[in-house]
Amino acid sequence: MALKALWIFCNESIVEEVIDLLEEGGAEGYTAWPDVLGCHRGCKTHWNDAVFPGKNWAFFVAGGGELIASLLGLLEAFKEREEIRHAGIKAFVQPLEEIL
Repeated sequence: MALKALWIFCNESIVEEVIDLLEEGGAEGYTAWPDVLGCHRGCKTHWNDAVFPGKNWAFFVAGGGELIASLLGLLEAFKEREEIRHAGIKAFVQPLEEIL
């Protein structure tokens, strides 16, 4: 089975819904990093200070192509909601090779 990695970066305001989506979508496990700070051209800057308030979260899911495709479908539907687009969410997929 070819493994893929799914990375999700989202605003802290929608974290609970993203977790629900991962669990509903069949992810048997994931890794989450809270308090992710960042700045990217064309996106909202979050430094968790008075000038650029807020933080993001990062999620990592490893799985087969079918699982990742299913989760991406759920994420695309999720992002159709205006409040989710406004809060901010991005997803990336890359091939993954298990070494150990």
